[in-house]
Amino acid sequence: MADFTLSVQERSDSGSRACRALRRRGEVPGVIYHRGEESVAVALGLKEFTYLAKQAKPSQVFTLKSESPRINGRPALVRQIARDSVKGEVLHVDLQAMREDEEVSLAVPVRIVGEAPGVKIDKGILSLLVHEVTVSCLPKSIPAEVLVDVTQLGLGQSIHARDLALGEGVKLGDDPEETIVTVVAAGAAEAAAEAPSAAAPAKGAATAKSAAAPAKAAPAKSGKGGK
Repeated sequence: MADFTLSVQERSDSGSRACRALRRRGEVPGVIYHRGEESVAVALGLKEFTYLAKQAKPSQVFTLKSESPRINGRPALVRQIARDSVKGEVLHVDLQAMREDEEVSLAVPVRIVGEAPGVKIDKGILSLLVHEVTVSCLPKSIPAEVLVDVTQLGLGQSIHARDLALGEGVKLGDDPEETIVTVVAAGAAEAAAEAPSAAAPAKGAATAKSAAAPAKAAPAKSGKGGK
């Protein structure tokens, strides 16, 4: 199991030129923030961060290691990674520092465990409808993932968000009635997949949802992602 201790050092220069110089040295510029506190510009080792990030789940809590007393030992979440739009290289990392006594809300991935009787016996199809759920808890209680036990799930049955075992001190942040996983008859699943959508909008027409959606931010470009 990986030790998710991340070495970070404060930096005084935060301009684009300074960030490019960091990247040439094999480091990545970043920022650590927490509500009510002044944000801190930092530098991370690219190799170490890449190694840990590949093994981490989205809800992974990192322990910060630094010569700076206000950073050292604090738990933190990786909230955003800016990458080069062409090469995919890490350009900048946003870290959210946490307090041990303060709850945090975040999305946690779900994972199916076991074999559903509705699939094994009745030849149904297991359909995972939700791949992550939002939870709220103290940093020490953040689960790496939420396990969904389907060993009692029969044909036509479902598991809802309210049925999930989240662990002590972990509260659900999503709709408790939301369906997480269900087992449907093979014929019904095939028919649903092949049937055209009756609500499909006419060609060239925008749906209300898409019209109201904000424009996506342009991807960061190499050399201009520094803060």
